Order: sequence, then C-alpha cells, then structure tokens
Amino acid sequence: MKRSTIAVLVAVCVGGGAALVALAVFLAPAEGCTAEDDRFAASLATLSILDARPVTATPQGGRSSDCYGDGRIVTVGQSYRSSGPVADVLSFYRDAAIMDGWKPSPEDDGEEVSCFTKSVGGRDVDLSVWFPEEEGDDYDVDVSSSITDGGGWC
Repeated sequence: MKRSTIAVLVAVCVGGGAALVALAVFLAPAEGCTAEDDRFAASLATLSILDARPVTATPQGGRSSDCYGDGRIVTVGQSYRSSGPVADVLSFYRDAAIMDGWKPSPEDDGEEVSCFTKSVGGRDVDLSVWFPEEEGDDYDVDVSSSITDGGGWC
C-alpha cells in the first residue's frame, strides 16, 4: 500500500474515532442526573400548586421538566399567560401557597414574595413564581429541588 493511502486511512480512523467520542459525550445524560431524578420530577409534576392559577391566567402548554447535572436540581414548571396585574398574580400565589403548606422565604415582606419552601417526600422543595419578561403577560410557576441536598432555585 502506498504511503499516501495509509495516511488517508489513519486520518479517517482517527477522525471517525473522535466523532464517535463526541457523539457519546453529546448523547450521555447530564452529569449526575439519573432515572431517580426522572421519577422525582414525575412526583413533583403532580403537586397541586402547579395547577393553581388566578381566573385571569391561562395555561401555556404542558408541564416542563429539567435536570441540572451539577447539583442534580430537578425543576418542574408550568407556564401561564395572565391578563391581570403582576401584583394580583403574586398575591394569588402567596395565598394559594400558604394555604397548601408552603412557607414564604425569609425575605417575605408580606406582599410580593414569590419564593416558598415545603417538604415533599422528605426533601425541601422550592416554589417560585417568576415573570421571564419584565413587561410580558407570561409567567412561570416552578417547583425545584436538589435530590442530593434538597432545596432548589430560591
């Protein structure tokens, strides 16, 4: 075999191997996230607070679910669009969360708190209500918890 042919074959093999390694890394699950995280996310998705909404709000799509590998933080959320004022939405969730056993964050000023904590299945779970765009009508209700240390994004 000619030297140039051998060089081409070596280059193809090395390049193909690198492509396979890159594909394996891309297809691998997020570091640390497991089937246990998926089961935990499924249990969080059943929390009634994700279905609670003011009469001025309409669900936007179904539940979303993410797992962030570094801390194994599982987040489940529901998006809504509201035709009411932000203050009314936050007030609604404050009342609904407290009635459902969620505790306001220490920064609670009694008016516009949007972060709560509750023990679910022996783990601390955080509830947050947030508006992705400052002046938009859409908002998200998320529950999150780290399967390793409890607590989420609050």
